Amino acid sequence: MRSAKTDKILNLIGGEQAETANPLLRIPETEDIPVIFQKTAPGTQLVNVVFLLLNEQLGTVMERFHCCTCEKCAAAVSLEVMKRYPPVIVKVKRKSDADEVNRIAAEHRSEIISTLTKAVITVKANPPHISADNNKA
Repeated sequence: MRSAKTDKILNLIGGEQAETANPLLRIPETEDIPVIFQKTAPGTQLVNVVFLLLNEQLGTVMERFHCCTCEKCAAAVSLEVMKRYPPVIVKVKRKSDADEVNRIAAEHRSEIISTLTKAVITVKANPPHISADNNKA
């Protein structure tokens, strides 16, 4: 069973950089590894499923609730979600592990979307771009 994330995960594991792939799913070339990727043993990576689902649903949920979608607000919503929902890490060694990532993502999808919705409502009530503009005045 393939989902929309399967090709992204396969590209991630295979090291191929598809033009349509989410840039956040690319493995960084430098030593600065974001939260989504943590290299372990050679050929093994840890994937944060919460981060994958957050990036997949963030824009949709923010627009649905008529929340500002500027970078500051999107970052604030992401931070709220990451604070409220514990990371769900999956160890990925080979292409067959993509099914495991998809299964775990399906298990957590509704809870993460619920957490994301609460975070959007929180940020919408006090948008960070307005607070930052008021502090400058």
